[in-house]
This record gives sequence, structure tokens and C-alpha cells, in this order.
Amino acid sequence: MKLGAFILLIPITMAFPGISSIQTWLASFQQPLKNLIENPLRQSTVPQFILDARHPWILANQRKLERLPNAEAFLCFGPDSESNESTGIETKNGGVDLEIPPDLFDNLEIDNNRAGISRPGWPNALERLGEIRRCQRALTQVKTLEVDIYVHDGKHTDPYLKILEPSKPPEQLLALFGDVLGSMMNLETLKWGIRKEDTHIFEEAFISRNLTLPSIKHLEPGPSSHYLVGMCPNLETLQNGGGFMWYHGYMPDNRDWGLMLIQAAASTPKLKRFSMSGGHSGWTPSLVSEVVKSMPQIESLGLFGSLGREIGYTGVNTGDTGRLKAVLDMVTGLENLTHLDLPDSSSLGLGFNGGPGCGNVYFGKEGRIYLRQVTKEGAEATEEGGDIVVANLPHLTSFTIGETKANITRTEDGTVNATWPWTGRMGEWLMEEVPDGFDFLGM
Repeated sequence: MKLGAFILLIPITMAFPGISSIQTWLASFQQPLKNLIENPLRQSTVPQFILDARHPWILANQRKLERLPNAEAFLCFGPDSESNESTGIETKNGGVDLEIPPDLFDNLEIDNNRAGISRPGWPNALERLGEIRRCQRALTQVKTLEVDIYVHDGKHTDPYLKILEPSKPPEQLLALFGDVLGSMMNLETLKWGIRKEDTHIFEEAFISRNLTLPSIKHLEPGPSSHYLVGMCPNLETLQNGGGFMWYHGYMPDNRDWGLMLIQAAASTPKLKRFSMSGGHSGWTPSLVSEVVKSMPQIESLGLFGSLGREIGYTGVNTGDTGRLKAVLDMVTGLENLTHLDLPDSSSLGLGFNGGPGCGNVYFGKEGRIYLRQVTKEGAEATEEGGDIVVANLPHLTSFTIGETKANITRTEDGTVNATWPWTGRMGEWLMEEVPDGFDFLGM
């Protein structure tokens, strides 16, 4: 395309921002144009989705791959696909000796939301899915697919990028997503990061084609993407995805997407583990009761975030609120439960609220002394929480509070005890955690 013609299209697309097909078509030139600007002599035939996966073998051999007559054909099919596809070995292709590792396509992503990538969300997804669909090895070998699409909605400062971003996913993208997901016969893990404003569009498209994903064992849906649960009949582990977006409000009709995810799990009889952040209001006995009702068979449970609404630092120990005991009373209904993950001790309602969040109070010698005191209070609250867990759920084989795993022991008379890395050596442990010379900024 001549530059003048491209420039003439800019005011047209800005005047009619709803013309997503034109925007998507223009976006198809983005990566090739970017490559041309960065290296006018470079003519890569390595598909961008493979580069995005950042596999160490690709990073180490990219220059060799660029010298092949057709790197895409070599990587996705090989010179003799029938004899070599099972072994993953191709040699002396175009004068280059290369052995494709068997895990090359294990982990793939469709992501415009990480550092180092600046691409319009929907057009990038359309391009990457098109590449994946052409790559038979990717479709048959991928085990984990992470989807994280950020739609800028006019927030681009670059005018070039601003005109390329449709506000809604184009129809061809919905169909292509369904085609590709349905063709990934060995896909085990799906991380689904579509923003809550748009995910219902995918729900309608997937339901209309009766999409089923029987190979998926692990699912991480973002806010309002609970509909995926029912499409994965062999699901074994379910946890919320979406990162910080999980905390960003509710549905327009005030429905709680955490509650919807829990209730959706009722359709997964093979589920063994469920984990979720409690979100804005935290975990309440009623929300835990929904877990027990919807998935009574689970063996492992992760209650992340906080028990009840998170309370900021006040400097005052308010004592045990009874939240932990109330939640555990509900959890006792999970008869097969053997493992439990709980929030940090500062989020259990035990009185300890984490210490000051401002790092200035931890600077210097006096700051280190104060940090040791806060760390000690946190450890003591963890011990208190552990005692409550053991008293209420003595049959557990393991549990964690925050990032610390309890060491459970049982005596001959049946007494259950939980010990911790600092048990019997608190002073020594504190010096290990906050040694002399400790730099708070460098922690």
C-alpha cells in the first residue's frame, strides 16, 4: 500500500469508528510495518505467535530460523511432516541443522497486555489466531493457552494505533476463536482474560456453536467468564483469573461474578480443586456456603484475598473477630477436603492488620527493629490462625496461611499439632528474615 493511500484512510476511519473491519484490515499491516522500520532488510517468516511465546530454543535459534526459506513451514510442518512430526526432528533444512524441541508449542499466548508489546487488542488476537490455525503442530501440541486482551477504547496516544482499535470484537474473531479452541485437542489449561464488558459476546458465540472443550483440566476465567466452566466437562481445577480486574466492580445489575463462578462449578462433577479471591467484600460464611453447596466433592480449596472486607492498618489490635471460625464452620461441610489455603494472617480477622504500609517507617536501624516486631506479630497471628484450623479441621493433611505452609504432626493419642518455620526459634528466624544491614527498598 502506498503511504499516501494509507494516510487518506486515517480520517475515514476516525470519522466512522464503528467500521471495525477496516480497522482490523489496517491493523494487519502493523507488525510488518514495525518490522520494516526496525530492520528494513529483515523478512521474517517466523510466525509472531511463536516469537511471542518466548521459548528459549526460539530465542537461541532465531537467526538460524530467519535464514530458512520458510521458517513457518519448517516449524509447523517440517520438510517431511509424516515421518518427522512424531519425533520433532528436522535436519539440514535450507543448510541449517536444527532440532525442534518437543515442548516448543506447549505454552502459547494471545496477549497485547504485557511489557514490550504495543498492539491493538482485537486485531492482534485475529492475527495470532490466524497464525495458530495455520500451524498444525501448534493445534495438536499446545497444552496451555493464555488469552489476555486489553482494548484501549481510544486511549492510545499514538494516532496510528488509535484508528486500528475496534471497540468490539469483530465477527470473524469470534468464529476464529471457536475454531481454534475446538481444534486444540490436547489443551489442558486455559487462562481467559477477556474484559468483563466484552466477554458476554464470546459467551453468545460459543454457546451458539455448542463449543465443548473436553481436554481442559485447568481453567482460569476472568470476571464474568464463568460460562466457560460448563464447556469443560472434565475440569479438575478451577481458579479465578483476571488479575486486578477481579476486584474492579460488579456487573451492571449488581451480580457478583465471584458468586457466579462458584455456582457455575456445580456443573463440574470431576472438580478436585477450587480457588478464588474473595474480591471486594472478601470471603463470608454465606459465600463459603455456596462453595460447599456447589462443589461438595472437592479435595482442595483456596480462599484468597481476605475473610470479610479488607481493613487497612489502624495501629490497634482489635482482637479476634470470629471470622475465621465462622468460615471454617462452613468448610467442615466439605467431607473430602484434605488441603486448605487461607489468606495472610493480617486478613483473617484475628486483630493483626499487617503493620504500616509506608516503607519509611522501616528504614535504618530503628526501622529494622520495628520491622522485626511487625514480622513477629504476623507470625504469632499465623500461629493463632493455625490453631483454629487444626481445632476445626483436624483431618486436613496440609494447609497454608499466606505463603507459609504448616507442618502438621499427629501424636499416638490422636492429637494434631501445627508447627511453623519459627516454632521454637523465633529470635533466630526473625534475624534470618530481617538481618542486620537489611535494606527495605531492596527486599
